[in-house]
Amino acid sequence: MADSGRTHAKEYFPELLLPVSLSPCGQFAVVKKCREKSTGLQYAAKFIKKRRTKSSRRGVSREDIEREVSILKEIQHPNVITLHEVYENKTDVILILEL
Repeated sequence: MADSGRTHAKEYFPELLLPVSLSPCGQFAVVKKCREKSTGLQYAAKFIKKRRTKSSRRGVSREDIEREVSILKEIQHPNVITLHEVYENKTDVILILEL
């Protein structure tokens, strides 16, 4: 996901966001409530576990993660959450979403 042309992900979770609370989201994702240091604005950070190999059953495939990011980028509607940023580390893709 580093830069596949379809999505762009920064390689680390920024130091400008502070984790505030934690909520399990499902089998392969965790949502943390975060606060931006400079503005105090709060966001939801969705940590999606990446699948290590194509044959693995654990985690979410790169294609599925890219599809979710693509859909969130395309849809602009008051009843759908807004995607603000995408980050990536070795194990997770982190979606920064509005609360």
